[in-house]
Amino acid sequence: MNWPQGWHEFKIGDVAQYLNGKAFKPSDWSTTGIPIIRIQNLTDPNKPYNLYAGQIEDRYRVSNGDLLISWSATLGSFIWNGGDAVLNQHIFKVIPDPRLVDKEFLHYLVLNILDEMAKHTHGLAMKHITKRKFEALVIKLPPLAEQRRIVARIKECMERVEEIEALRAGAIEEAFFLGSAVFADHVESLNHSDFGSTVLGDAVEECKYGTSIKANTSGTGFPILRMGNIQNGRLDVSDMKHIDLPENEAERYVLQHGDILINRTNSLELVGKSAVFYGLEGQWVYASYLVRLRIDRLKAIPEYVNAVINSRIGRNYVYRTARRAIGMVNINAQEIQRMPLPLPSLQEQEKLVQQMAEVEPIVDELKRSFSSDGIAHLRESILRKAFAGEL
Repeated sequence: MNWPQGWHEFKIGDVAQYLNGKAFKPSDWSTTGIPIIRIQNLTDPNKPYNLYAGQIEDRYRVSNGDLLISWSATLGSFIWNGGDAVLNQHIFKVIPDPRLVDKEFLHYLVLNILDEMAKHTHGLAMKHITKRKFEALVIKLPPLAEQRRIVARIKECMERVEEIEALRAGAIEEAFFLGSAVFADHVESLNHSDFGSTVLGDAVEECKYGTSIKANTSGTGFPILRMGNIQNGRLDVSDMKHIDLPENEAERYVLQHGDILINRTNSLELVGKSAVFYGLEGQWVYASYLVRLRIDRLKAIPEYVNAVINSRIGRNYVYRTARRAIGMVNINAQEIQRMPLPLPSLQEQEKLVQQMAEVEPIVDELKRSFSSDGIAHLRESILRKAFAGEL
């Protein structure tokens, strides 16, 4: 690569100090104290923190604005913004030499060389790069004034990317609502004089809360569906837990093909969402934050009822009815059964369900196109150009 004039070669170890975090043991954890930053807290700010209440050396303390580099399992660079904390092992706290390198420039530079770092990792259970190999990595630095100009340019470009990402997220959400909007339009276009508009409870044989017994991650007992398993009107069983229940008690909660599970507690966007149980082998049960609707098949088709619940017909009712609590929104079984339910003939319901099935592949394709990894490549391209002197 032909580097721009004025860029000079350094070893990354020559431009900063890299202080590894403390090897905290589970016995060090406390219910009070200062948060311990682990790699999972860097990659997902929503992950819970372990706390530490003991004495700690200043080298392990982290404040807002500190540069952190994870060198094990997940390689990455992060500007910390989570308040005062202490640093766990497998993460460097970086103290740049202000005569040589701007902190934010070094942050973006490390993000740009993650692939090069990965070439020097070793280990089977947990890939990592040693401090010696990390510090030996060769980098190129322009003068400080140019570094700061490049950082400002990177930030400007990244802001544009974030705007694109927000638009993409909105498009994905709109793609999901397209199917339910099409369904609601069909229902509302029917001649309602041909059928009675009733409420959900009139088409339900049974409406029952799930079990409140705590689930396990050991894989023993019955697989249990929870509120997180309802995704976009369908069941997603990629994240499953199990529950130990006596056979006689489990009978109360075992799901049958065609049962509808509806989310009674969640955020406003997710409460009241539902999915039909089918296509899963074995005996499955469901948790207490869900309500099971067993549909009277002489009156309604489960897929039709599920589509009504997830359409704007059901959503408008939930928005009017659900009760707000701290951090959550709730709707109970009695309120669910009072949801409006246009109820045409079984033949007409079947026709509407078929129309929904024809729309779903189009919606899925839209979501796939919006969910491409182009945003990640765009960020990589910005960094690549920045450190080639092209920004």
